[in-house]
Amino acid sequence: MRNRSANKTDWRRPCGVGRWSVYALLLVVAACQILLHAYEAPAVDNSNTVLRLGFSSSMFAGVNENDAKAALKIWAQALLLEHNVAVIAESQVLNGNDEIANAVRNKLLDAISLTAEEYRALGGEWMSTNAILGVNEGLITQEYLVLVHADSHMERIEDLKGHSLVFFQNPTASLAPVWLDTQLLNSGLGQTRQACIRVTQGAKLSQVVLPVFFRQIDACVVTRRGFKTMVELNPQVGQRLKILGTSPPLVPVVFVFRADYSGRVRDRILTNINRMHATVASQQVLTLFQCENLEVHSVSCLVPALELLATHARLCERTSQIGLSHTNSPIFNTKGGGL
Repeated sequence: MRNRSANKTDWRRPCGVGRWSVYALLLVVAACQILLHAYEAPAVDNSNTVLRLGFSSSMFAGVNENDAKAALKIWAQALLLEHNVAVIAESQVLNGNDEIANAVRNKLLDAISLTAEEYRALGGEWMSTNAILGVNEGLITQEYLVLVHADSHMERIEDLKGHSLVFFQNPTASLAPVWLDTQLLNSGLGQTRQACIRVTQGAKLSQVVLPVFFRQIDACVVTRRGFKTMVELNPQVGQRLKILGTSPPLVPVVFVFRADYSGRVRDRILTNINRMHATVASQQVLTLFQCENLEVHSVSCLVPALELLATHARLCERTSQIGLSHTNSPIFNTKGGGL
């Protein structure tokens, strides 16, 4: 008899790289629930306040959206039952810039997790001046690496012209195509899809790094943290691959409250978010989601990413005026798999 449980997603498993996004989103919900339980006095009338959380669909790369939404709801409800929290966290997934703008500008949600590119499209004036960011190895930023085989003759990013390339498809790597586009456009080679003979995506690090290791694909773009993970799993990866280029540190994803959303709920979360590691329950959540801590930072931390996006848009517009295809974001020749 067929095992009916074989197709079910086991959300109890430790967080893998391919599911990082969903776990990170669940962590935000869990953090809000734990903090509000630990630091918010019970409401006098025992009525529940609803905290409406929005998540861009781009945060669910590589994960079935329905599964992700169900997991968010189940996780939040479990915390409510366990801690008897007087604040209910509701979540909704938004598809594209128009839905995000409509939800924020019409006050249909109180806070949202989105990419830096979506934040720029929305307009920073609609969001608060503080942001909640995940911390790993003491950093809130990501760096992107262009990797090629050590035996290749490529020495500079410009040498990618005429070669195949694969991007790591993950919200943490959402700015990688924009960064590489900008490098190639500045070199007069056009966008990545024009300079390279084939551009694909992979939702798992192994799908991105190993094809370069085995010389099936010429180059890949991954996060520095992802490359470090692959080297730890197989030291030969570090020996047989070399770094062709490195991006500046960038914040690719941000969780922010709506600018005009205020009150004790927001204040309690922002004040106590960095105390997530202080309780046993919080430590278990952080360990499960492989995040050292959550921190509040000024949205000014997004400036380098926003400047990169502005430069990219300007270069794309300029190249379109001289006959190259215009696009505001990188387009892949072959669609890859689905954090």
